[in-house]
Amino acid sequence: MPNSRGFVVRSIKNGETSMIVSCYLEDIGLKSFIIKGIYGAKKPKFSKAHFFPLNFISINYSISKPDRLSYIKEVKPVIIFNSIHSSIEKSTVIIFLSEILNSVFKEEGDKNQNLFNFLAKSLNWFDSQEKCSNFHIKFLIELTRHIGFYPNISSKEDKFFNLESGSSSTIKPVAKFIDFDDYELFKQLLGMKFEELNYMTIDKDSRQRLLNHIIDYYSLHLQMFNSPKSIDVFSEIFK
Repeated sequence: MPNSRGFVVRSIKNGETSMIVSCYLEDIGLKSFIIKGIYGAKKPKFSKAHFFPLNFISINYSISKPDRLSYIKEVKPVIIFNSIHSSIEKSTVIIFLSEILNSVFKEEGDKNQNLFNFLAKSLNWFDSQEKCSNFHIKFLIELTRHIGFYPNISSKEDKFFNLESGSSSTIKPVAKFIDFDDYELFKQLLGMKFEELNYMTIDKDSRQRLLNHIIDYYSLHLQMFNSPKSIDVFSEIFK
Protein backbone atom coordinates (compact mmCIF):
# COMPACT_ATOMS: atom_id res chain seq x y z
CA MET A 1 0.00 0.00 0.00
CA PRO A 2 1.57 3.31 -1.11
CA ASN A 3 2.10 6.31 1.12
CA SER A 4 1.90 9.82 -0.24
CA ARG A 5 1.42 13.43 0.70
CA GLY A 6 -1.37 15.31 -1.00
CA PHE A 7 -3.83 18.18 -1.08
CA VAL A 8 -7.57 17.64 -0.78
CA VAL A 9 -9.07 19.09 -3.94
CA ARG A 10 -12.70 18.09 -3.51
CA SER A 11 -14.87 16.10 -1.12
CA ILE A 12 -18.54 15.28 -1.73
CA LYS A 13 -21.09 13.17 0.12
CA ASN A 14 -21.88 9.87 -1.58
CA GLY A 15 -25.08 8.14 -0.46
CA GLU A 16 -26.09 8.28 3.19
CA THR A 17 -22.80 7.54 4.92
CA SER A 18 -19.91 7.76 2.44
CA MET A 19 -17.70 10.48 1.00
CA ILE A 20 -15.75 10.66 -2.25
CA VAL A 21 -12.50 12.58 -1.88
CA SER A 22 -10.26 13.74 -4.72
CA CYS A 23 -6.64 14.46 -3.79
CA TYR A 24 -3.68 15.78 -5.71
CA LEU A 25 -0.94 13.39 -4.61
CA GLU A 26 2.79 14.00 -4.75
CA ASP A 27 3.55 10.57 -6.23
CA ILE A 28 0.84 10.14 -8.90
CA GLY A 29 -1.17 13.34 -9.28
CA LEU A 30 -4.97 13.39 -9.10
CA LYS A 31 -6.62 10.38 -7.41
CA SER A 32 -10.12 9.78 -6.03
CA PHE A 33 -11.04 7.69 -3.00
CA ILE A 34 -14.21 6.48 -1.32
CA ILE A 35 -14.44 6.77 2.45
CA LYS A 36 -17.25 4.66 3.87
CA GLY A 37 -19.08 5.33 7.13
CA ILE A 38 -17.81 8.86 7.67
CA TYR A 39 -21.41 10.14 7.99
CA GLY A 40 -22.67 7.06 9.83
CA ALA A 41 -24.14 6.77 13.33
CA LYS A 42 -21.04 5.03 14.63
CA LYS A 43 -17.85 6.92 15.32
CA PRO A 44 -16.04 7.11 11.96
CA LYS A 45 -12.46 6.01 11.42
CA PHE A 46 -11.55 9.43 10.02
CA SER A 47 -12.65 12.94 10.91
CA LYS A 48 -14.38 14.94 8.19
CA ALA A 49 -12.00 17.78 9.14
CA HIS A 50 -9.16 15.84 7.48
CA PHE A 51 -10.84 16.44 4.14
CA PHE A 52 -11.50 20.17 4.22
CA PRO A 53 -10.60 21.88 0.90
CA LEU A 54 -6.85 22.12 0.26
CA ASN A 55 -5.88 20.42 3.51
CA PHE A 56 -2.32 19.11 3.30
CA ILE A 57 -2.44 15.45 4.36
CA SER A 58 -0.39 12.27 4.35
CA ILE A 59 -2.24 9.09 3.41
CA ASN A 60 -1.72 5.37 3.14
CA TYR A 61 -3.98 4.10 0.35
CA SER A 62 -4.97 1.01 -1.57
CA ILE A 63 -4.64 0.61 -5.32
CA SER A 64 -7.90 -0.52 -6.93
CA LYS A 65 -8.85 -1.53 -10.45
CA PRO A 66 -9.15 1.35 -12.94
CA ASP A 67 -12.96 1.24 -12.86
CA ARG A 68 -13.16 1.34 -9.04
CA LEU A 69 -12.42 3.94 -6.41
CA SER A 70 -9.49 3.33 -4.09
CA TYR A 71 -9.58 3.36 -0.28
CA ILE A 72 -7.67 5.43 2.24
CA LYS A 73 -6.25 3.22 4.99
CA GLU A 74 -4.65 5.92 7.14
CA VAL A 75 -4.63 9.72 7.11
CA LYS A 76 -2.85 12.41 9.11
CA PRO A 77 -2.14 16.10 8.58
CA VAL A 78 1.21 17.17 7.16
CA ILE A 79 0.56 20.75 8.22
CA ILE A 80 -2.23 21.91 10.51
CA PHE A 81 -3.29 25.25 9.10
CA ASN A 82 -4.07 27.92 11.67
CA SER A 83 -6.36 30.29 9.83
CA ILE A 84 -7.35 29.30 6.29
CA HIS A 85 -10.38 27.31 7.47
CA SER A 86 -11.35 29.45 10.48
CA SER A 87 -11.32 32.89 8.86
CA ILE A 88 -14.44 33.59 6.77
CA GLU A 89 -12.49 35.53 4.15
CA LYS A 90 -9.68 32.99 3.90
CA SER A 91 -11.98 29.95 3.87
CA THR A 92 -13.97 31.57 1.04
CA VAL A 93 -10.73 32.02 -0.91
CA ILE A 94 -9.77 28.39 -0.27
CA ILE A 95 -13.14 27.04 -1.45
CA PHE A 96 -12.88 29.20 -4.56
CA LEU A 97 -9.34 28.07 -5.35
CA SER A 98 -10.20 24.41 -4.74
CA GLU A 99 -12.92 24.72 -7.40
CA ILE A 100 -10.39 26.17 -9.81
CA LEU A 101 -7.91 23.40 -9.06
CA ASN A 102 -10.58 20.74 -9.53
CA SER A 103 -10.98 21.92 -13.14
CA VAL A 104 -7.23 22.31 -13.65
CA PHE A 105 -6.37 18.81 -12.40
CA LYS A 106 -8.89 17.19 -14.72
CA GLU A 107 -6.52 18.18 -17.50
CA GLU A 108 -3.22 18.28 -15.60
CA GLY A 109 -3.74 15.15 -13.52
CA ASP A 110 -0.24 13.69 -13.77
CA LYS A 111 2.54 14.07 -11.23
CA ASN A 112 4.11 17.54 -11.25
CA GLN A 113 6.57 18.12 -8.43
CA ASN A 114 7.01 21.83 -9.13
CA LEU A 115 3.25 22.34 -9.01
CA PHE A 116 3.00 20.34 -5.79
CA ASN A 117 5.76 22.42 -4.19
CA PHE A 118 4.06 25.61 -5.34
CA LEU A 119 0.80 24.59 -3.62
CA ALA A 120 2.63 23.76 -0.39
CA LYS A 121 4.62 26.98 -0.28
CA SER A 122 1.86 29.40 -1.32
CA LEU A 123 -0.85 27.95 0.95
CA ASN A 124 1.51 27.89 3.92
CA TRP A 125 2.36 31.54 3.28
CA PHE A 126 -1.33 32.51 3.00
CA ASP A 127 -2.08 30.75 6.27
CA SER A 128 0.64 32.76 8.02
CA GLN A 129 -0.76 36.14 6.97
CA GLU A 130 -3.26 38.10 9.02
CA LYS A 131 -4.93 39.24 5.82
CA CYS A 132 -4.14 39.34 2.10
CA SER A 133 -6.89 40.47 -0.25
CA ASN A 134 -4.79 39.96 -3.39
CA PHE A 135 -3.59 36.41 -2.71
CA HIS A 136 -6.10 34.67 -5.00
CA ILE A 137 -5.15 36.87 -7.96
CA LYS A 138 -1.43 36.19 -7.55
CA PHE A 139 -2.07 32.48 -6.91
CA LEU A 140 -4.03 32.08 -10.15
CA ILE A 141 -1.39 33.94 -12.14
CA GLU A 142 1.45 31.85 -10.70
CA LEU A 143 -0.51 28.63 -11.18
CA THR A 144 -0.40 29.20 -14.95
CA ARG A 145 3.41 28.96 -14.75
CA HIS A 146 3.04 25.30 -13.76
CA ILE A 147 0.27 24.31 -16.19
CA GLY A 148 1.63 25.77 -19.39
CA PHE A 149 0.21 29.22 -20.17
CA TYR A 150 2.06 31.76 -18.04
CA PRO A 151 1.53 35.29 -19.47
CA ASN A 152 4.17 36.51 -21.90
CA ILE A 153 4.92 40.24 -21.77
CA SER A 154 6.80 40.83 -25.01
CA SER A 155 7.68 44.48 -24.45
CA LYS A 156 7.32 47.08 -21.70
CA GLU A 157 5.89 49.39 -24.35
CA ASP A 158 2.90 47.13 -25.10
CA LYS A 159 -0.48 48.53 -24.06
CA PHE A 160 -2.65 45.40 -24.18
CA PHE A 161 -2.64 41.81 -23.00
CA ASN A 162 -4.35 39.41 -25.38
CA LEU A 163 -6.07 36.74 -23.26
CA GLU A 164 -6.45 34.36 -26.19
CA SER A 165 -2.80 34.41 -27.30
CA GLY A 166 -1.41 34.80 -23.78
CA SER A 167 0.89 37.61 -24.92
CA SER A 168 1.10 41.39 -24.73
CA SER A 169 0.46 43.47 -27.82
CA THR A 170 0.93 46.99 -29.16
CA ILE A 171 -2.25 46.62 -31.23
CA LYS A 172 -5.67 46.39 -29.63
CA PRO A 173 -6.79 42.72 -29.93
CA VAL A 174 -10.09 41.76 -31.49
CA ALA A 175 -10.80 39.13 -28.83
CA LYS A 176 -10.77 39.50 -25.01
CA PHE A 177 -7.95 41.56 -23.56
CA ILE A 178 -6.70 43.58 -20.58
CA ASP A 179 -5.82 47.25 -21.01
CA PHE A 180 -5.29 50.60 -19.26
CA ASP A 181 -4.98 50.59 -15.46
CA ASP A 182 -5.94 46.92 -15.18
CA TYR A 183 -3.04 45.98 -17.44
CA GLU A 184 -0.61 48.00 -15.31
CA LEU A 185 -1.83 46.20 -12.18
CA PHE A 186 -1.57 42.88 -13.99
CA LYS A 187 2.07 43.56 -14.91
CA GLN A 188 2.88 44.57 -11.33
CA LEU A 189 1.44 41.31 -10.03
CA LEU A 190 3.47 39.34 -12.55
CA GLY A 191 6.67 40.93 -11.33
CA MET A 192 6.26 40.55 -7.58
CA LYS A 193 6.61 37.78 -5.01
CA PHE A 194 3.91 36.63 -2.61
CA GLU A 195 5.84 38.29 0.19
CA GLU A 196 5.37 41.67 -1.51
CA LEU A 197 1.59 41.41 -1.98
CA ASN A 198 0.64 43.25 1.19
CA TYR A 199 2.53 46.30 -0.03
CA MET A 200 0.25 46.53 -3.06
CA THR A 201 -3.14 48.24 -2.85
CA ILE A 202 -5.86 47.32 -5.34
CA ASP A 203 -9.36 48.73 -4.99
CA LYS A 204 -12.25 46.26 -4.94
CA ASP A 205 -13.54 47.14 -8.43
CA SER A 206 -10.13 46.71 -10.04
CA ARG A 207 -9.61 43.45 -8.15
CA GLN A 208 -12.93 42.11 -9.40
CA ARG A 209 -12.15 43.08 -12.99
CA LEU A 210 -8.74 41.41 -12.76
CA LEU A 211 -10.32 38.26 -11.39
CA ASN A 212 -12.86 38.21 -14.22
CA HIS A 213 -10.05 38.63 -16.75
CA ILE A 214 -8.12 35.73 -15.22
CA ILE A 215 -11.19 33.47 -15.19
CA ASP A 216 -11.63 34.28 -18.89
CA TYR A 217 -7.94 33.50 -19.42
CA TYR A 218 -8.33 30.07 -17.86
CA SER A 219 -11.50 29.41 -19.87
CA LEU A 220 -9.66 30.18 -23.10
CA HIS A 221 -6.71 27.91 -22.32
CA LEU A 222 -8.32 24.92 -20.56
CA GLN A 223 -10.91 22.94 -22.49
CA MET A 224 -12.54 21.39 -19.40
CA PHE A 225 -12.46 24.53 -17.27
CA ASN A 226 -15.68 25.46 -15.46
CA SER A 227 -16.17 28.87 -13.87
CA PRO A 228 -16.35 28.31 -10.09
CA LYS A 229 -19.85 28.24 -8.60
CA SER A 230 -18.48 29.96 -5.51
CA ILE A 231 -17.46 33.09 -7.44
CA ASP A 232 -20.67 34.95 -6.56
CA VAL A 233 -20.24 34.28 -2.83
CA PHE A 234 -16.59 35.17 -3.22
CA SER A 235 -17.45 38.52 -4.80
CA GLU A 236 -19.86 39.34 -1.97
CA ILE A 237 -17.25 38.63 0.72
CA PHE A 238 -14.70 40.93 -0.92
CA LYS A 239 -17.01 43.86 -1.62
